[in-house]
Amino acid sequence: MQLAALFATALIAQSAPTVTTGGAESVTTGSAAVTGTVNPGGEATTYQFEYGTSTSYGLTTPQQDAGNGTADVAARATLTSLTNNTTYHYRLVATNASGVTRGSDRTLKTSAPAAAPSISSRAATGVSGGGATLNAGINPRGLATDVYFEYGTSTSYGTRTPTVGIGAGTSTVSAGAPIGGLRPNTRYNYRAVATSAAGITRGGNRTFTTSRVPTGVAITPSTVKPTWGSGLTITGTVSGSGTTPVAVEKLDFPFQGQWTPLATANSNSSGRFTLTVPPLFATTRLRVATRTSTVVTSGVSTVSVAVKVGLKTSRVSTRRTRLTGAIWPSVPRGRASLQRQSRSGRWIPVKRAGVTALGSDRSRYSFTVTRSRTRAMNYRVLVNPRNDGLQVSGSSRVINLKQRR
Repeated sequence: MQLAALFATALIAQSAPTVTTGGAESVTTGSAAVTGTVNPGGEATTYQFEYGTSTSYGLTTPQQDAGNGTADVAARATLTSLTNNTTYHYRLVATNASGVTRGSDRTLKTSAPAAAPSISSRAATGVSGGGATLNAGINPRGLATDVYFEYGTSTSYGTRTPTVGIGAGTSTVSAGAPIGGLRPNTRYNYRAVATSAAGITRGGNRTFTTSRVPTGVAITPSTVKPTWGSGLTITGTVSGSGTTPVAVEKLDFPFQGQWTPLATANSNSSGRFTLTVPPLFATTRLRVATRTSTVVTSGVSTVSVAVKVGLKTSRVSTRRTRLTGAIWPSVPRGRASLQRQSRSGRWIPVKRAGVTALGSDRSRYSFTVTRSRTRAMNYRVLVNPRNDGLQVSGSSRVINLKQRR
């Protein structure tokens, strides 16, 4: 009886294995590790994995020993020579004397092969006469990626920006590089170059043209010796940039301090301009400057303001005429010179005299002339302000005194 019971218990303990198909690990482009558990059911048991690109499988791993115990045993096998970026089916199969057990179907997908970065070209920004910012969109595709830009006046490029890292993300990031030292009004080519462990990608060629910038300003004042209280005009040309905003600036006597603007204008498409200078009352330095990011200034013109000299006549007697006049501005140290014009046209000093005050803002002079018996004569008065250059000498109008009878 006891022997029969033991025999029956042994028969009950022995059975076909049980299996559980587990997950996949360490999946790469060409391999993967598949797992599961096997319970031998008390009999000597082996296991293997079936796998393939469909539930028909078609491939198996080598058999491995699971032992003859009654507890779960870990099963593992490495699948090799797989095709990248492909879905595979697999299941665990265990075999012993009591039968064959097949686990449930599971899938894995091999990794896609590493790809070089992708580049989307973008337009340059901040374009000026001498610089710009080069732009592109870069997708590192999961690998640490470095980027630089090539640029030049042809598609041979010839110049490159410093290399910068943009990380190892899987989405597009913006990359930009400022450049300078460019020639104005010049077309430039550029492209982005991205490098990772998967390779080098060169973006498509893009172009931009730098702005025209002024290279020089030439000016011509209508006069360099205006009379006190009068203005002038300045004509000139901006070279290199066509239509350009310009301003005439002044530096007042004694030529210290800051230049200050007087008037503005725009040059025409040929670069020509005209500026009107308002009334001046002291010797002044003038220049014209462009109102551009790259400022270009003309040479300096010194405009010497002449004192304003009035002249009127009054009869003293049949032989004598008085010449008087006001002088603007007040020149306390000034000297007046009465001049007569010779037959050859030269002006000859006849008399000199100091000036006197005429209110707080003017001076005056006075001369008496004896008229000639033989001919009419031209006269004028020249005033030297003697104020250290604040103004310069100015002359009155010319009068003609008839010969006396």
